[in-house]
Amino acid sequence: MARNILLIQLRQLGDILLTTPCFREIKRAWPEARITFLSHPMGRLIADENPYLHQHLTYDPKGGWRQELKLIRELRAAQYDLVLDFMYNPRSALYARATGCPRRLAFPSRRALLFTEIVPQGGRIEYIVQEKFRYLQHLGIQPVSVRLDLPWSEKHTGPLMQLLQEAPDFSQAPWRIAISPTHRRVERQWPVERYAKIADRLHLEWGASVLWLWGPGEEDFVRHAMSFCEQPMRLAPKTSFRELAALIANCDLFIGNSNGPSHVAVAADTPSLQLHGPTYAATWCPQTDEHQAVQAGAGTPAGRGPIATVTEAEVWQSLEKLQPLLRKTAESRQQNGVRMRWSPLLFS
Repeated sequence: MARNILLIQLRQLGDILLTTPCFREIKRAWPEARITFLSHPMGRLIADENPYLHQHLTYDPKGGWRQELKLIRELRAAQYDLVLDFMYNPRSALYARATGCPRRLAFPSRRALLFTEIVPQGGRIEYIVQEKFRYLQHLGIQPVSVRLDLPWSEKHTGPLMQLLQEAPDFSQAPWRIAISPTHRRVERQWPVERYAKIADRLHLEWGASVLWLWGPGEEDFVRHAMSFCEQPMRLAPKTSFRELAALIANCDLFIGNSNGPSHVAVAADTPSLQLHGPTYAATWCPQTDEHQAVQAGAGTPAGRGPIATVTEAEVWQSLEKLQPLLRKTAESRQQNGVRMRWSPLLFS
């Protein structure tokens, strides 16, 4: 059993969130282990207050060589007995090698010489959390759950509580549905006018209150998307990342592209429907009863295709299949009231 472990996933937000199950599953298997996480400073949006971590280190992306040297010395002095590099790019591989740790794991890459053990990849398309678990299985750990961990608490419910007070159409709606039409890559955005038609139909046929989500720099794009709607819609309030988690946790369904908020929905235990084009749904969506996906080009040899080929009919059909589960979710929400905090998985 390793006792002093460094895990590396430098960025992006979604990738960092998808690494959090490894924190928990290592701690479950090795309760005495000290787990340190290394990431870009953006990782604090996710990893701060994580109960399975002992320390969170960040590098300065704008720092000079002196700061890099300081971090490398800190990594070296920590005397880790196990390093898991989930990113294995030039920077992360350099940090892994600089630790001087006798066991440094990574997947195959051109930087293999900087690691002591190369973990074979599965050779098939699988949920990215399951792929990351291959490191743990290599170490003899059998993970129990792929659930994502994003701690949030009552202090993150400000925008949610204000929305519930000021918007009776949302607070009293039989269904609360969040839509996230954004993605930083255009080719991964389902056409916004189709999102608008789905939103209108949800309002008309389900009586749903539809909340349109947005993040930094996305408000104008989302307002433009909403302009295609013919039914009353609501723009989400401005939120931080954890405030967004609190907001989604108090909805009955998330619909969106394969983006950061889609992973937040999974972490918040809110049922979701993801739309995928050039990305494989099987890689980025857990595809459980609660979390489903529509894959463009699913019937083609490549198994994927342009996201614009996903039709409104396909999305609506998927929503109808989810409806029995969503009805239970909505009923539970109405009985139990506002969710005020994240619930960690308990070790057995």
